[in-house]
Amino acid sequence: MESSNLNLVIAYIQPFQLEAVVDALRTIAGFPGLTVSEARGFGAHLAHPPHPGESTEVRPFQATVRIEIVCRESQVALIVGKLRATAHTGHTGDGKILILELSDALRIRTGERGGDALSSPVHGDS
Repeated sequence: MESSNLNLVIAYIQPFQLEAVVDALRTIAGFPGLTVSEARGFGAHLAHPPHPGESTEVRPFQATVRIEIVCRESQVALIVGKLRATAHTGHTGDGKILILELSDALRIRTGERGGDALSSPVHGDS
């Protein structure tokens, strides 16, 4: 098992930025891949008690995209830099990037652990 510190980078971005962000991330040498999910939520600008008569239905929820990337600690700065530079518009709602430390990873098929579980597979090998 390779002894490499692992991180989980989670980014919430505007849906219209997804294609550009993915294209930018794919230019990183040894990029480990990502998972994308559709999500809904709201930021601090809407996190207040409703005004009298204001609906609390799902109306304030905004569509967003959640990107998850498990990577080596040595890749975090480059990945976060690409995410921020590509998703940035300068407007409210650009999103957030979260970075978490992981204790381990396991490739189900081979049993590889840690950073070895993230190694770039040979074509068709994952």
